[in-house]
Amino acid sequence: MADFPVLCLVPNRGGSMALVFEGRSYKLKYTGKQKKCWRCSKDKKGCKGAVWTDLEVTAVINRKDH
Repeated sequence: MADFPVLCLVPNRGGSMALVFEGRSYKLKYTGKQKKCWRCSKDKKGCKGAVWTDLEVTAVINRKDH
């Protein structure tokens, strides 16, 4: 049985949703026609980590290391 990464949407303090993936928190940067881009919540501190998911946030399409 393969291990699939778990994507979890949680509410943040601002009232919008945050994505938790592999122990890190991401905030929604933009929604495109086929995917959503999530940036690391520490992006203001210089972190370049990002995750791209499908529109339903059920699968990771691509990712960028922290």
